[in-house]
Amino acid sequence: MTGKAQRLIRFVRAEVKPLTDESCEATVEIEHRGVGAFTATASGPIDQQDQLRAVARATSDALSDAFLARGVKVRVVSVQLVESLTQRTVLVTLAVSRGTDQQTLFGVCDATGDLAKAAALAVLHATNRYLGVD
Repeated sequence: MTGKAQRLIRFVRAEVKPLTDESCEATVEIEHRGVGAFTATASGPIDQQDQLRAVARATSDALSDAFLARGVKVRVVSVQLVESLTQRTVLVTLAVSRGTDQQTLFGVCDATGDLAKAAALAVLHATNRYLGVD
């Protein structure tokens, strides 16, 4: 192999900021190769599970914006942080549609480090093959 294949979507950043003692806002930025950057936000309760869901929603909204011209809509169905033995993993289930084509996609990402980044990457992992196909 001569090098890594370039991905159509590149993760730029994901962050969660508290708005109040009870709510937060997640911001996710992605870059669509050849098109540009897309940033989306989502808010929700401040507990950890809801923060992950807000990040996943912001990521799905950014993807939907990035693929608007192709009629793609990405919606978060579920997000879960799984802890098994010494491993932490974020799992996401997405509903993706393009015209009349509807699919359920699943994404997984190691959550050992930054949980916000892991939630965003789980969404991107779920969609990368689907969005790369015309």
